[in-house]
Amino acid sequence: MDVDLTLNEYTKLQEQECRDLLRLFHGMGIATADRVYAPGDAVYREGEYGDGLYILTSGVLKLFRPYSGSKEATLRLLKPWDIFGHLAFAGEARQLAYAEAVTECRVTKVPKVFVERGIRRDPQVAFKLATLLELRLVQYEELVRCLLPRETEVRLANLLPILAQKFGEPSEEGDITINLRLTHQDLAAMVASTRESVTKVLNDMRSRGLIEVRSGRITLKDARALAEIGQV
Repeated sequence: MDVDLTLNEYTKLQEQECRDLLRLFHGMGIATADRVYAPGDAVYREGEYGDGLYILTSGVLKLFRPYSGSKEATLRLLKPWDIFGHLAFAGEARQLAYAEAVTECRVTKVPKVFVERGIRRDPQVAFKLATLLELRLVQYEELVRCLLPRETEVRLANLLPILAQKFGEPSEEGDITINLRLTHQDLAAMVASTRESVTKVLNDMRSRGLIEVRSGRITLKDARALAEIGQV
């Protein structure tokens, strides 16, 4: 199974940059706060004051925004060493989405005042932050690309390889299983579609041998065919 290594390379770089940034903070004696969240716990809510830099160090977390009453749109699924939160150094910043634990999560928070202190004391802190923000932007651009086509099939064909690269476990046969239990509603929230449309597309992909679904986990069986669909 051929997999684009670009996102994997970004992932390795992102983890290294996060670890280096935390080492810089600790070397300066700057305090960070670690907290564990149970599945369903909110790290923060939309509209709350953005008062720090958040780093996910274990688990899976989602960023989402509600719309049309009870519906929600998933903006990103985060894995360890993703940064998140809206942090502005000029004026007040409000969180633009909800951050909620999908699995048990451990989150490191660096209060905004300490981030500013670190930047003033060591330019390396600013360089690390700039790199991490650029990597976050790349991931957002990848997800936005999934939403450009109108057809649910094309959107899913673009999304599934991204999830496989981010949360995938390769098998000896070369298939990759997305190591998350994703409901059809979860996927619909990520591609701005309906559960019914996602169910129809997944069933079709499964019947064509493109994917396999077991216990809510999706395995990519034919990446080339998915890539061809995604290029439509």
